[in-house]
Amino acid sequence: MLKLDLPIEPFWADLPHGVRVRIKPVTTAIVSAAQHRAARLGREAAEAAGGELDPDISRGLAFVLMAKALARFAIEAWEGVIGPDDAPLPLTGDAAERLMDIEAMASAFWDAALRPIQVVSAEGNG
Repeated sequence: MLKLDLPIEPFWADLPHGVRVRIKPVTTAIVSAAQHRAARLGREAAEAAGGELDPDISRGLAFVLMAKALARFAIEAWEGVIGPDDAPLPLTGDAAERLMDIEAMASAFWDAALRPIQVVSAEGNG
């Protein structure tokens, strides 16, 4: 038995350094889009490196590319992000991806975005 208790509305998540992001519910479509983007960018990175990456670099790159892609597709608003001119930075896909270059942000975002799915799985639901 599965208790289907996933969010259907966007939700706010607190990230480090006073950043907040509003995350769309992470659906199969969003995850699939993120996986395809991350895979394509991973292939491009491998080609740029001569066709092969160190296995550890490859695994690390896979995580960051997936976090960036998920941020691009799932973050619909943010607070607490400023640009070099100290003005609020508008949310764009590229800006959301740049935020994921900060390891603490990527890890916190990943956990927050996937927590509802993990809670459903962890409960056993049956």
